[in-house]
Amino acid sequence: MSADEAFLTGHSIYLRRPVETDVTAGNWHRWYNDYSVTRFNTHGVFPISREQELEFVRAAMGRANTLLLVVCEKGTDRLIGNIALQNIDLINRKANIGLTLGEEAGLSAGVEAFGLLCDHAFGRLNLNRVHDGTHERLEGFAKMIRVLGFQIEGRGRQDYIREGRAWDQILFGCLAEDFRKLKDERDGAILFDTPEALMKAIVAAARG
Repeated sequence: MSADEAFLTGHSIYLRRPVETDVTAGNWHRWYNDYSVTRFNTHGVFPISREQELEFVRAAMGRANTLLLVVCEKGTDRLIGNIALQNIDLINRKANIGLTLGEEAGLSAGVEAFGLLCDHAFGRLNLNRVHDGTHERLEGFAKMIRVLGFQIEGRGRQDYIREGRAWDQILFGCLAEDFRKLKDERDGAILFDTPEALMKAIVAAARG
């Protein structure tokens, strides 16, 4: 698969529809068996095979309340992860967002993937709210996505039990009005006009 199949395109990555060879011929299923990838999420409790992962992807692709896309590196077309809108609720106009980056990627890759999918969620799916949560050790990413209009909304106390101790969940969310305000301020480019400008904003948000 190449960038010709891109559905949404950023500075360093693009998002496209998954195909079965992403799972059967790639590292996809290994991500969820890799302790370094799953350490701070809910995966990795039981081993998963290619066949099981392919069944999961097929099921996700068939659900009307899920939009699953893969994250690919521009220039190389290397598959580095996946991102999804889940539990899409068209009555209350909201959805959860989830991201896995299983391969080495640039600092902006996750933020770009969030920005592209949120732009689609608010602009084409007519959602009003995108939200989710992450392990407290990944609070830095929750701060980085503030460049997209996300806000840290609270903590789920002792939400994860890992490595013999309890960890909090950082809860974050973005409203369409906040996202669109930033997009208008950037002349329609939610990810800024250049990758350099985006990186500068990400670093500032992470430090703030």
